[in-house]
Amino acid sequence: MKSQLAVLALAVISVALLAALAGCGSDRSVKYYNQGLEAANRDDLDEAIRLWNEALKYRADDPETRYNLGLALITRQRYAEAEIQLREATRLNPQDYQAHQLLGKSLEAQDSISQAKLAYEFSLNLHPNHVPALIGLASIALKEGQNRTAEDHASRAVETEPSNVEANLLLSEAYYRNSNFSAAYAQLLATRKLAPTNSQMLFLLGKVEYARHMYSDAIGALESARHLGISTDEIFLYLGLSSLAIDRLTDAEKYFRLAVFKNGENAGAWKGLGETYIKKKEWREASEAIAKALAIAPDDPDAMLDRALVTMYTGDFTMAAQELENVRSLADAPQITSYYLGQAYLRLGKKTEARNAFQRFIDTWQGDRALVDEAKSIIGTLAP
Repeated sequence: MKSQLAVLALAVISVALLAALAGCGSDRSVKYYNQGLEAANRDDLDEAIRLWNEALKYRADDPETRYNLGLALITRQRYAEAEIQLREATRLNPQDYQAHQLLGKSLEAQDSISQAKLAYEFSLNLHPNHVPALIGLASIALKEGQNRTAEDHASRAVETEPSNVEANLLLSEAYYRNSNFSAAYAQLLATRKLAPTNSQMLFLLGKVEYARHMYSDAIGALESARHLGISTDEIFLYLGLSSLAIDRLTDAEKYFRLAVFKNGENAGAWKGLGETYIKKKEWREASEAIAKALAIAPDDPDAMLDRALVTMYTGDFTMAAQELENVRSLADAPQITSYYLGQAYLRLGKKTEARNAFQRFIDTWQGDRALVDEAKSIIGTLAP
């Protein structure tokens, strides 16, 4: 019989029940197998691994021993060794859907994505509602950018096992990547009831709340995730973005600085730092930070817009208008570009160009209506 992993612990069946194995293989094989189960039951996985390897010396064709050994090796993050054992387990017992799923897990951990996907699919063909295989396929789909497919697999996993935290998190992530922020938020609230101190749940919740403009809530969730051990450049980036959105500029600067300390190649953090300095009217610092962002991501339209704003706010309206026209020509130009272009032309005394720019802004803007009212008012003063 197999043992099953639960997080980092190995939950095993009663050793007494395994006496039936005594008729299969040598006495030594059974002895080492059962001793391995005892070691696993007291959380001594290294000893269990040693004992199961001993058992295989006397009965190399036992798929159960190889499965348990592979399981323990995965728990110890020894994925290449686990792959060897699980490949043999599936060869010895091709109908073992659990072994195929674990083989997929060991392969996914080694970034053998296509092979992992095949293993998960084989497991699912044998057992169509095997939740770990559905989770594996959802995880693979997210890595491949197939977010709709990830959503489908994760939904099936949650329907089959509603209390599975990993499945709920994958479904939330799929909703988030599909820009379905309302569904992601609702799913995460349900997940929080299952695992209120799960750091990954809190991190994703913070990102979703940021996307929903719930900036103070986002900061709370992200800080909780941080206190639970997440300390990546990405979490500091979102803390900075959320703080910037509600004009907590000192906090925003601190978080963006921490993000670039963690990863100096994080263009978003440099851009956020530049935008913080723009709000603080610290033009030299803003220019330096935006230059760093553009050195990393030279085609980022938001950073290009930020550079044009620094140029405009420091008084060079001719250059600013040229830079803003360049940004406007991009297919993914920020909608607000025409508003700033109108402001630049207004300061240059080019009324026709300003009026046209403001009208384009009115026709396309989907944000704060106060800016539209302002643009309409300006157009009124520019009537020919």
